[in-house]
Amino acid sequence: MAKADIDGTSFIEMLDEKHILPSLSPVVVALIELATSDESSLGQMADLIMKDPALTAQILKLANSAFFRSQCPASTPLQAITRIGAHHTRLFALSVSLKDAFPLKREGSLDYGRFWRLCLYQGLISRSLAQTLKVGDPEEAFTAGLTLEIGLLVLVRACVDDATVYLDYPLPSLLAKEKELYGVQHRQIGEALLRTWRFPESIVACQQSYRFKENPTGLSELARVCAVAGELSAFVCGPQSDLDEVFDGVETFFGINKGVAIEAVGTALEHVSEIAEPFALEIDTGMEVFELMEKANRALTRLAGNVAECAPAEKLPSPDLPVGHTRIQDASPAAKGITHEVRNRLTTVGRFARRLAKTIDPASREGTYVRVIMSEAERLEQALRRTG
Repeated sequence: MAKADIDGTSFIEMLDEKHILPSLSPVVVALIELATSDESSLGQMADLIMKDPALTAQILKLANSAFFRSQCPASTPLQAITRIGAHHTRLFALSVSLKDAFPLKREGSLDYGRFWRLCLYQGLISRSLAQTLKVGDPEEAFTAGLTLEIGLLVLVRACVDDATVYLDYPLPSLLAKEKELYGVQHRQIGEALLRTWRFPESIVACQQSYRFKENPTGLSELARVCAVAGELSAFVCGPQSDLDEVFDGVETFFGINKGVAIEAVGTALEHVSEIAEPFALEIDTGMEVFELMEKANRALTRLAGNVAECAPAEKLPSPDLPVGHTRIQDASPAAKGITHEVRNRLTTVGRFARRLAKTIDPASREGTYVRVIMSEAERLEQALRRTG
C-alpha cells in the first residue's frame, strides 16, 4: 500500500528531530554563498577557510601536491587559493564536506561509490553545457549538477532498514516508485535539504529539472542544463545502449544540439578522474570509454539493419547507362524520410566515436576499437548515400 504523501520540508524536519540530518561544514556553506557573489574575493575565501583548521590543512596539501607543481610551497590559505584557483577551492571544499556527511560505502541497497560516480558526471556535464551555451556561471552549474540526487542519500539514510534503491530506473520511474513506497521522492528531499544548507535558490530550483521534458514552464535555463546532464549521465553510467536515441532526444526535447551534448560528454570523460580525487573515488576512464564504445557498436549493429531495410528491393535497367549497369529505383517519399532519419543517427554515432577517440591512446585496445567503429559508421553512411 502506498504511503501518505509528505513534503520534503516535513521529511527534513523529522530527520532533524531524530538528530540524523546530515550537515555540511558551515565554512563550505559560506563558500558556496560567496561563489554566487560578483563582489567576493580570494581574501574573503581565505578568511573563511582559516576558520576550519582541518579544511585549511587539506587545501594546503592540495595546493602543494604534484598536480599544482610549484617551486615555492604555499604556506597560507590565500597562497593556496591563489595557486589552485577559486573554482578548485570551492569544489574541493564541497567534495570533502559531502564525503564527510555521506561516507563512501555501501549502506542498505545503495552503493555510494557508484552513486557519486553518476553525480560527478552530472556536475561535469552541467558545467560543460553551461560554458558552451553561456548559461550563468559554469561553477554554479557544476554544483547544481553534482547535488541533483543528494536527496537520495538522505532517503536511504532515513529508511536504511527497508529502503530499496533502483539506480537503473529512469528518473521519472524512480521518483514515482519512491513516492509510492515512502510518500516522498528524493528530489523533494533534495530541495528541502539544499535550502536547509542555505544554497542559492538558483541551485535549489534545479531539483525540479526532472519536470523539464514534460512541462518546462517556470523552469530556468540552468534547470534545462541539469535535466540534459541527468539524461547524459544516465547514458554514460547506466545500461542504456540506444546511443543515437539518447542524443536525438536531447536535441528534440531540450533543444540542445547533438554536437554540443557529445562534446560535453567527452569533456567530462577527460576530467572525471581529476575531480574524483577529493571523493577518494577510483574511476577507470579506460573502462568507461570501452563501455561507451560497446554502446556505440550496438547502435551501429541496429542501424546496419535499418540501412539494409532502406536499400531498394529491386534494381531497374537504365537506358542511359552502358549495358550491364543498373540504376537504383527511386525511393518513395516515405522511404526517403526513413533514410534521412537513419543517416542522421549514423552521423551521431560517428561523431560520438570521433569524440571518444580524442580521450584515449590511439595505440591502445580502445584506440583500435574506436577506429573500427568510425570506419563502420562511414561505410554505412556511404551505403545510404548510394540509395539516395
